[in-house]
Amino acid sequence: MKLNASDSLIKTLINNGLEVVFANPGTSEMHLVAAIDHNPQVRPVLGLFEGVVSGAADGYARMSGKAAANLLHLGPGLGNAFANIHNARKANSPMINIVGDHASYHLKHNAPLTSDLDGLSKVSSDWVRRLDDPRNISKLANEAWKNANSPSGKVATMIIPADYAWSDIDIDIEPKTSINNPKSVDFNDIAKAYDLLKKEKSMLFIGGRFLDEKCLKLASHIASVTNCRLVTDTFVPKIRRGAGLPIIEQVPYFAEMAELFLADTQSIVFIGSRPPVSFFAYPDKKSFLSPDSAELFELCSNDDDGISALNELKDLSGSTKIDEKFIQSYIGDVPTSGDLDATTLGPLLAGLMPEDSIVSDEATTSSLLVSPFALQAKPHDWLALCGGSIGQGLPLAIGASLAKPDRPVITLHGDGGAMYTVQALWTQARENLNITNIIFSNRSYEILKIELDRVQAIE
Repeated sequence: MKLNASDSLIKTLINNGLEVVFANPGTSEMHLVAAIDHNPQVRPVLGLFEGVVSGAADGYARMSGKAAANLLHLGPGLGNAFANIHNARKANSPMINIVGDHASYHLKHNAPLTSDLDGLSKVSSDWVRRLDDPRNISKLANEAWKNANSPSGKVATMIIPADYAWSDIDIDIEPKTSINNPKSVDFNDIAKAYDLLKKEKSMLFIGGRFLDEKCLKLASHIASVTNCRLVTDTFVPKIRRGAGLPIIEQVPYFAEMAELFLADTQSIVFIGSRPPVSFFAYPDKKSFLSPDSAELFELCSNDDDGISALNELKDLSGSTKIDEKFIQSYIGDVPTSGDLDATTLGPLLAGLMPEDSIVSDEATTSSLLVSPFALQAKPHDWLALCGGSIGQGLPLAIGASLAKPDRPVITLHGDGGAMYTVQALWTQARENLNITNIIFSNRSYEILKIELDRVQAIE
C-alpha cells in the first residue's frame, strides 16, 4: 500500500496497536493531524496544555499496558510536556512522542520557535530519533513502537520535520514489528533468593509491573511459608488492592520513618524494584535507607520475567494456602456524620468507592490520611505519583478512563498540584469521561511547611 509520509507514520503505528493520540499540535503538525483524521481507528484526544497530553498518555499506558502517542509542537511543546513525561519514565510507562519540527530547510533561519529540540528530546526520553528521510518514516515508527513497548516501558520520541511530514512521496508501510519478551531469570538466582527469604527478618520487596493481583497472591503464598515481610515502594505505578486481596506494606515517605521501617531487616530480595532511597537529602540524615548490615539481592528488574520468578519461588515454598494475616479485611461501617475533611474522607471513600474503581492519587499530604483507609475498600487499582512532579493526577485520570471506559475513575488531588494542569478538566468534560475529582483544599502549600522544618532552613 502506498501512502504519503504522515499517513504512513500513523498507519504503521495503528498496525502495531496504537489506539489513542493525545494532541496539542501547531502549524508544523497539520499534515500529521490530517493523517489522524484519515484513520478513524485511532482516537484523537485534544489537550489544552501539553502537560495534560503527556499525563494522560501515562495514565493510558498504566491501565492498558501499551503506549499511546503524543502529538506535540516543536521544542516549547515538548518542554511544556516534560514534567509528566518525567513522571511517566519513573513509572516505566510506555509512551511515544511525535514532535513536529520546522521544515529542514527552515531551521537555519532561527525562527522564533526554533530551539534545541534534539537536546530537549534526549533529556526527556529513553530513545530519540530525528527523521532524516521521509522514505524511512514507517521504519522509524516501528522502531519507536518497539522501544516504547519494551517490557520495562520506555519513552520514545520521534522528531518529524514539517517538510518530511507533508512529503507526497509514495511510501511503503513496514510490516508490524515484534516486541521483546521479558528476560528469563536464572534458577540459581531464584534459589538464592528463596534461601534469603527463609532467614529471620527477611523481606520480599516487589515493585514496578509486578503489583497486580496475580503477583501479589504469589508473593503472599511465599510469605505464608517463609514469614518474610511483603513490602513495596512509597509510590507505585499501579497496584491492585482492597478487601479480600493481599496486604503489602509501603515504605513511608519521610526518610527517618523509612529508616525505622527497614531497621533490623537482615535480608531483602527485590523484584521489579531497587533499594529505596530518601526522596531528598536532609542534614545529618541518610540517603540510602536499607540497613548497612542487610544483605540486598536484586533478583530481577522490570525488564525481566518477574512473574515466572515469583511462580518458581512459590513452587520452592510448597505453599497451598495464603495465611489469613496477609488478606485485607473490609472496612465495614461508614461514617454518617461529622465534618468532611481529610480525616473523615478516608473511611467514607473506602465504604462508598465502587468495586473495580481506578484511583489517581496526587493528594500529597492529604493522601497520608486517606490511602490507609482505602486499603479496606472494595478491590480497586491505585495509581501514584512516581516521579514527584506535581500536576499529574487530573491528566492521569483522563488516560486511565480512556483505557478502561467501563470503570469509574476517582482523582484525589491537592489543590496546589491541581492548578498545574487544571486544563485537564476541559478534556475530561469534552470526552465525557466517568471521572470524579476530589480536591483537598487546604489552601496551603503544606508539604513546604513540613519540609522547611525538616531541613532546618528557618531557625
